[in-house]
Amino acid sequence: MTRIYTRSGDTGETGLANATRIAKSDLLCDAIGDIDETNAMVGVLRSLNDDEVIDQQLSEVQHKLFDLGAQVAQYKGNLLKTSDIDQLEQWIDEMQEHLNPLKQFILPAGNPSGSQCHLARTVCRRAERKTWQAAIEHQIEPEVMQYLNRLSDYLFVLARSLNDQDEVLWQAGR
Repeated sequence: MTRIYTRSGDTGETGLANATRIAKSDLLCDAIGDIDETNAMVGVLRSLNDDEVIDQQLSEVQHKLFDLGAQVAQYKGNLLKTSDIDQLEQWIDEMQEHLNPLKQFILPAGNPSGSQCHLARTVCRRAERKTWQAAIEHQIEPEVMQYLNRLSDYLFVLARSLNDQDEVLWQAGR
């Protein structure tokens, strides 16, 4: 890319990886944008983190999210594998071994990294919903939505871990 602007999107359309053009109002654009936003949120989370293991996991997540975004943008082939989803589940299971079981709902709060993780989780959930909506009219492999679903679970458990179980409990009717 020699320049960042192409002017090809000035009429309300955008190009997909397979060279087709769609309206920027298409749900597929929303899904791609929300996946990109999730990736940016994970990047902010990485900047707040000082644990090497977590940073390596989040780095891997960012690369997978980029693959996932390309796949949703109709790039050829399935860039996600079942093993990518399995990896998230393994990380979740490892973190949960060190957490107390939840007995009530928690609020998305805590220290800066835990709070950012909760924010990334909510954006990831939105990306999953938009991708399911876009899949009604566009060919999107089920692994994409499965990965987003599991990633939001990972981010929830990671937020609990980053908050070191100093969680803000929901108090109904307060």
